[in-house]
Amino acid sequence: MSISRILLAFMRAAMAVQVIVGIGFWTGHWANLVNVHMAIGSLFVIALWVIAGIASAHGRPGRLVAFGFVWGVVVLALGMTQQGILIGSLHWIVRVLHLAVGIAAMPIAERLVAGPQSAPVRAS
Repeated sequence: MSISRILLAFMRAAMAVQVIVGIGFWTGHWANLVNVHMAIGSLFVIALWVIAGIASAHGRPGRLVAFGFVWGVVVLALGMTQQGILIGSLHWIVRVLHLAVGIAAMPIAERLVAGPQSAPVRAS
């Protein structure tokens, strides 16, 4: 199993844990796990960046690789600053955005790990 696939498996497991802990936050429980949630999220983003770096070394499309790195910055920045954004009754919007941005990192990582796709066969 390649390092990229191992990191992808870690990202899948981390995503599951993050969603469960996040639901605990939303329901008013587990506030003491915020630092754990942030640490796992940081490792999640580092895994995405390492996958993007490996993908770059293997000749994956540059735009996809760059998007992976940039998306990691977005995930990390939103995660680290979300508690100060739209404080009050509209903070649920930031929570949903945080969830969506984090989940969206998974298909990016999947595409970075996937081998070169063969072109579709066209009927002549």
